[in-house]
Amino acid sequence: MDRKRERNPLRNGFWFVVAGAGIGASFFMHSPYVAYSIYAFLLLVGIAHYSSIAWLAGLDCERSLSKTILQQGDVVDVDVTVSNKRGWPIPWIFLEDVFPPFCHRAGDNSRLAVLMPGRSVTMSYRLTLPKRGYHRIGPLVMESGDLFGLQKRFRTGVQQDYVSVLPTIAYIDTFNIAAKRPQGPIRTSHRIYEDPARLAGLREYEIGDPMNRIHWKASARTGELFTKTYEPSSVTGGTLILDLYEDNYVPEDREARMELAITVTASIAYLLQISREQVGMITNGLDAAEEAQYEVESQGSLSREEAQESVVGEVESDRISPLKVPTMRTTMQAQQIAENLARIVPGHGLDAVELILEEFRGLPRDAAMLPVVPYVGEQLALTLAEMKYSGFAVSVFFIRDRKGYEEAAVLLAPHNIHVFHIQEESDLHELAPQKIGQ
Repeated sequence: MDRKRERNPLRNGFWFVVAGAGIGASFFMHSPYVAYSIYAFLLLVGIAHYSSIAWLAGLDCERSLSKTILQQGDVVDVDVTVSNKRGWPIPWIFLEDVFPPFCHRAGDNSRLAVLMPGRSVTMSYRLTLPKRGYHRIGPLVMESGDLFGLQKRFRTGVQQDYVSVLPTIAYIDTFNIAAKRPQGPIRTSHRIYEDPARLAGLREYEIGDPMNRIHWKASARTGELFTKTYEPSSVTGGTLILDLYEDNYVPEDREARMELAITVTASIAYLLQISREQVGMITNGLDAAEEAQYEVESQGSLSREEAQESVVGEVESDRISPLKVPTMRTTMQAQQIAENLARIVPGHGLDAVELILEEFRGLPRDAAMLPVVPYVGEQLALTLAEMKYSGFAVSVFFIRDRKGYEEAAVLLAPHNIHVFHIQEESDLHELAPQKIGQ
């Protein structure tokens, strides 16, 4: 875009050089009519140039959306108002509001108008957004020019709005929770930690037992020291670990597998919440909201191509820290996870192993670790095994790869880690919830 901006002054300068040469030739040939014609042409060009700039400089635009968080297939109403705040009329202006090309539009997002001083024009249209994501609506592209047709100017509005389209969710009633999974805590047999709130019984004192575990009342009655024993800690809910490391998804079906992984994550989050269990999420994907550049400067241009380049308004994020929703038990956990998943895009910083090693110290050990992954190699299998032996319950959701699933099952079976193979969204309805986190 910078090169094009450099060419515009050069192009205008070229015509002034040509005009200067013509004037010089007219004086050399002693032709006052030629000189007068060139002077008149330069005056006309100057008036056209500055009038086209002045007309676009006097415009303010505002956009309003009926809602910013939508389900797939929902409709959003868009109203765009352009006002002429200056004291001179604009003989003609063409307005066009930009929106994602995959959206279905009802109504007009473009208009040719005449704007008198202090007047405004409004465009209203409706958009149907069929796919998950964080989608930009705007900016407004404004085109105008002089009355002689010598100059055209393009300007983009400052305001850009974004809508979040939530991922597909296999709703909880399809899981038949009441029949398959009891509400509340699930006791697990492999836990190595004990819960001091769950007294299991007494045993005779052994050398090395801490003093705070001695049952003093029983010891006083019997005359011998007895130590309290506790039941293993219980698992309530889980932390979803969504692997969106771009290199782990083969290019042939990358987008479809990523969308399925996102759907699985959102659906399991709702499953755990409806079971009144805690739920959270970490992912190595990027937040599209961080990549969006909101302060997009309004720019004047001399071509539509420059205007289209200037409306990009997005920069690539270099963030490698994980995107997180803390694991807890609230009525809005699943909704918060879904809203984050609406904005998620593939990452290229941390892979799944690095993500787990980066974050596991801050994860609650009474919540299962639930990786949603497209690939399980030896390093990831060993990492998950270490997590299990350190006290985490682990269940893996493997995304659409029959051969890869078989290899993952072989790697994880020796560590007694269950793997769910999700090939299609319908597979979520066949899950056995009692196996999650076991």
